[in-house]
Amino acid sequence: MGRYRSETERAVAVADARHGGMPRRDFLRGLAAAGAGGLFAAALGPAQRAIAGRPRALSAAETFPDGLVAGDPQPDGAVIWARVARPDDAAPVAVAWMASESDDFATVAAGGLVSVGADSDWTAKLRVRGLLPDRWYFYRFTAYGIESRAGRLRTAPRPSAAPDRLRYAFASCQQRGIRGVDGLESLYVTHRAIAADAPDFLMHLGDYVYVSDGGTITLDQYREVYRRFRSNPLLQDLQAAVPLVAAWDDGEFYNGVDRTGPPARLATARRAWFEAMPVENDGSDRTYRRLAWGRLADVLMLDTRQYRDPEVPANARFNFLDAQDSRVTPGEQMFDPARTTLGAAQRGWLETELSASRAAWRLVGSSYNVTPWRIRDEDDHTGLLTGDPRLARNEGVYVSNEAWDDYQAERRALLRYLEQRDVRNNVFTCGHTHFYLASELQPDFDDAHSPTVAFDFTTGSQTADPDPRELAPETILRAAEIAFLRANRPFMKWVDLVYQGFALVDVTPEECVVRFRGVDTFDPNAEAFTFAKFRVASGSRVLEVLEPD
Repeated sequence: MGRYRSETERAVAVADARHGGMPRRDFLRGLAAAGAGGLFAAALGPAQRAIAGRPRALSAAETFPDGLVAGDPQPDGAVIWARVARPDDAAPVAVAWMASESDDFATVAAGGLVSVGADSDWTAKLRVRGLLPDRWYFYRFTAYGIESRAGRLRTAPRPSAAPDRLRYAFASCQQRGIRGVDGLESLYVTHRAIAADAPDFLMHLGDYVYVSDGGTITLDQYREVYRRFRSNPLLQDLQAAVPLVAAWDDGEFYNGVDRTGPPARLATARRAWFEAMPVENDGSDRTYRRLAWGRLADVLMLDTRQYRDPEVPANARFNFLDAQDSRVTPGEQMFDPARTTLGAAQRGWLETELSASRAAWRLVGSSYNVTPWRIRDEDDHTGLLTGDPRLARNEGVYVSNEAWDDYQAERRALLRYLEQRDVRNNVFTCGHTHFYLASELQPDFDDAHSPTVAFDFTTGSQTADPDPRELAPETILRAAEIAFLRANRPFMKWVDLVYQGFALVDVTPEECVVRFRGVDTFDPNAEAFTFAKFRVASGSRVLEVLEPD
């Protein structure tokens, strides 16, 4: 697939922070003198074109209806994004952009012009370069003579640097319009709480939008879903304040998406995602990538959807959850060594990145949980079934969650790869389940002698989809949590089926501390609280459960 860039798109850049930037007045003169001509006048001068029947947009919010967002921090810059209002004549629109270390933009560190049009749904997305490492910048766009609000972008430390700290949040599943059992709407208040925790970036692990399985087919329909979700002011506030490191899940495509889906629809969904996200596309639609935070951490983002085999269908039921019994067809497919969620190329890339990394920590973003999540263990713990030739290793009844349990051989091989090379300090941060999980990861989770080689932290959903009270009373949910811990001992350390929210990660050379942050999404004034806290000491094979702050 291509980059989806309009033939009319062109960029001009005239400022560079590495040379001290330039006063804003000189920057504007530089744009005018850089051969931009009418492009410069169209972006910064008063608009003469009609938008929605009016001679010009009346406000910044109308001109930039989806807000703006930065993403994928690099030592010399980041990707910045905004969508401008579509003009009635559907012709290309000139957009100016600038970045500055101050919110008054008195000195411009980088900036330029770009022309956007229908091919990209009038989205301006560009890779800012020439900034200094390990610092915050403000940025904004100008179109039709109207300036956007200011956003913030973050540059990463230089590769040779040894930063003493990284803080990031991770989240997923921000459905809109969900109402609870009392009729109240589940609101985007987690977004305000994430911004208040001041992370260096937000790792969003997918279900950023939820398309309609049967009603989102065309490119315009996919684009409209992103516009609708981004119209939320609390999401726009978060996007402006905190850079985004994004992955997709199935909400961006349709439920249960895998590599066998309709090729045209898959390509359309990928195109809409790349148009809407601050992630570069080299033409391959590849989303797995590495972001380095100096010598402190390598951030590895996975794509668990585009290359995966279909999920193993549920064949059982456990109270309010669908389940997979590995003893009953087609449950045995979970152990098939040919099945993959990563695909051969991505798995090879991941193994190489993990073993070649010289950072203190490897932080891996997976759209769904890596940890096993069993309802009942059938093969080993009681000893009654040991040696039964009808039972495979790790036989049991699992939560049907279309996660890594559907690809157990690949998971075991990946974890064994880490064991054999003694690669430590590997932390997987995951989403999708709508529930919180925390586990130690072992190549064989039923073997007491199998070492812990990584750790899994899975966040709950950002909104109540559904309201857990629709599943069961809280007393039943808390009892189910205890049952899950028993069925997954000793590797699973925490499960929560009640709260919505996000997770917060603080990384230093000595430790990685993860906080599960709960938010009452039915309360418009809710603030986040920490209900669980964990620590992994550098080099340790033990997940410590700490008292919450």
